[in-house]
Amino acid sequence: MSYNSNDRRYYMLICFLVALTFSLLLSNLQVDAYIDRVSYLAYAEDSLLVLGRNFNSGWLKLIFNEPLWLTINIILSTIFSVENVVRFIIFCSSFLTFYLVLSNVDKRFFVLALLFLLLPQVLKNNIIHLRQGLAVAVFLVGWFSLNYKTKYLCFVSAALIHSSFVIVLVGIVGVNILLYLRFSYGLRSIIFIIVGLCIAFFGLYFAELLGARQGSSYQGKSSSASGLAFIYWSGFFVLFTLQSKNFLKLHAIPTFFILLYLSSYFFLPVTARVYESVLLIILLSTVDFKGLYRYLVSIYFIFYFFATWAPRVGEPGLGWFV
Repeated sequence: MSYNSNDRRYYMLICFLVALTFSLLLSNLQVDAYIDRVSYLAYAEDSLLVLGRNFNSGWLKLIFNEPLWLTINIILSTIFSVENVVRFIIFCSSFLTFYLVLSNVDKRFFVLALLFLLLPQVLKNNIIHLRQGLAVAVFLVGWFSLNYKTKYLCFVSAALIHSSFVIVLVGIVGVNILLYLRFSYGLRSIIFIIVGLCIAFFGLYFAELLGARQGSSYQGKSSSASGLAFIYWSGFFVLFTLQSKNFLKLHAIPTFFILLYLSSYFFLPVTARVYESVLLIILLSTVDFKGLYRYLVSIYFIFYFFATWAPRVGEPGLGWFV
């Protein structure tokens, strides 16, 4: 559906104002009242020390322990107070995320896209998981860019901000190679599952080998997942498989990450964090469903949206207070 230039400018203004409103609200929440905020205040104060320690431990330790995140904190701490470093990061990441998502969907899906952004697994990246939230925002800049150099520069930058995007980057490159080699959907799916199982069983080992802090901190821990999310996203994946071959090719990357999540769900304790990093692009791909399937997946998501929010209603800070 096409719109004239005035309609487009009006829509972009609405997207800007909505993004600005949410970013101001989120960045002005009490800075030390939420889970993990103490850690982010510490990053704002001690990143130079942490970066120096990683540098002295070797280049692998430096690269695979989010050096860009530390550098951003170092730079911002020379301009702002510790509290305002945290607020500035929240504002920038939430504004970029809201604006990029809303402005890149057809205006018919504006409300649905807004619900995607307000899903707890997405919104928490701008409330408690701030490093991941910034990485998601940088990733989305690349995702929506038409310039491949900009696209991959942003993907690499996101991986240097939050380590979950190392897996995301490798996954995107791998999927694009399979598409270039013209592997069929069925063969791609088999490879996706095998890759997911390999990451599930060996991912933390390689992370520890590369010196990433997650390797040692999660080693020996088992997944505490209840299985409900597995059931929901399995149904979501079934809806994907019912789409056309052209859809599955166009959205091969979101399809890979759904299969990665499902195949590693019961074995890898960090699989949810990786999935949450790409959750928005998975949800956004559903607007390309055709006919009845679009309505079906929208209802399916809205049910999940309210089911996810229901336990949080009445909780202090919607369940995110310290």
